[in-house]
Amino acid sequence: MDVAFEADPSLRWLFVFAHPDDELAICGWMRRVAQSGAAISSCWMHSTEVRRAESLRVAGLIGLEPQSLTFLDAPDGRFIEVMPTLARGLADVVREFSPDRLVVPAFEQGHLDHDATNWAAAQAFEGPRFEVPMYHPYTTRFPWMGRFADPTGEQVFALDDELSVLKKRCARCFPSQNIWRNIVCSEARDLVMFRAPSMARIERLRKQTHFDFRTPNLPPDLRKRVEGSRPWARWIEAVDAAEGLAPQGAATRSRTGPSVLADPDT
Repeated sequence: MDVAFEADPSLRWLFVFAHPDDELAICGWMRRVAQSGAAISSCWMHSTEVRRAESLRVAGLIGLEPQSLTFLDAPDGRFIEVMPTLARGLADVVREFSPDRLVVPAFEQGHLDHDATNWAAAQAFEGPRFEVPMYHPYTTRFPWMGRFADPTGEQVFALDDELSVLKKRCARCFPSQNIWRNIVCSEARDLVMFRAPSMARIERLRKQTHFDFRTPNLPPDLRKRVEGSRPWARWIEAVDAAEGLAPQGAATRSRTGPSVLADPDT
């Protein structure tokens, strides 16, 4: 079995996220990778000036170099409209960085943008891809956060006190979003269900093995609900339109430099 949490300084890690603040799901491990001396880069599919600044602050806490960060401009909530372009933009990042491993939000029907990011990663990188759980599924009012729908194959990284404090500090760096409130609510839900709260103490990865983007990657009961939903119908329409098409154009990218915001690449 491939070891997900392997702090080998010779490995090159590319972390790909849909939105600024998604890195909270795996920021403890990112910090450990940075401390190991391994090459590490991160790419966000969507950004605004405010959200980019928030992620840059977190990147500094993690120990990432500004020049290793890339922000694309996918429309928030509408990634499925530009999937081939996303794949092209991410492929550019992969060619430039040449990662050994890529980490991406799990394909778990929690958010169409997350699923589209996972699909783009499958088109852009043929090497080992590891998934991080975000939340699932979009057919419930209160999705599960930070846990895979099916834990089979998951590997766990237990955060020590230092990394746990770091994670909480990072979570407070996104005032434009509701992520801190969501984390608190998720922890409270765990307590009500007599489960140990783990958002600030445990991070999870698994080697991606599900590559059928026309079948929900969920247990049978959740899969059936998702397959009858409108978001899933939209997803299938988007995949049908995108698969087999050569990516056209490229997402506009901006790389950070010495300042908080740099001029876009030309």
